[in-house]
Amino acid sequence: MRWRPFLIAGALQLAMSLAWAEMPAALIEANAPSASDWARAAPLLRAAIECRASLPPSIPVRAVFRLTNGRLGGHHAFPEPLTVFDSLRVSAMAIVEGAEGDGSSYAVQPEGVTKAEVIQAARLQKSGARYIRRVEEGLLMASMPQPGVVRLVCVRDGHHV
Repeated sequence: MRWRPFLIAGALQLAMSLAWAEMPAALIEANAPSASDWARAAPLLRAAIECRASLPPSIPVRAVFRLTNGRLGGHHAFPEPLTVFDSLRVSAMAIVEGAEGDGSSYAVQPEGVTKAEVIQAARLQKSGARYIRRVEEGLLMASMPQPGVVRLVCVRDGHHV
């Protein structure tokens, strides 16, 4: 019973990958983001990663992520690195969307920096064993899920968005 969600998720992942494999190359390229999509999406992505605003499913954001619907959840690579907090470079983000009204979270792994550099750039404070900063309608935190990997996560409270 505990494995049911994992089995369902695995089956959905397999179905998605098969559907992607069946998609004609011309259609995949037709959905490629343009430079103007990236220019309009980058400030929205930066604001979400920095936990200043929720990420809207706008047309430029969906184009950069190559999505055709309004659901942003998943792991998304950027067409080029994005600088957040003036010094941290990120090239992808993972988005988890909660149920209606539950908020969302945005996770990135800054490239080539230490946890101490992330903590300083994001102005995080020690709170018990974690480094966090409370922001309006959310929480920003840094962690090291494995040695040498630093993760910066913004958790947005959906009740205020």
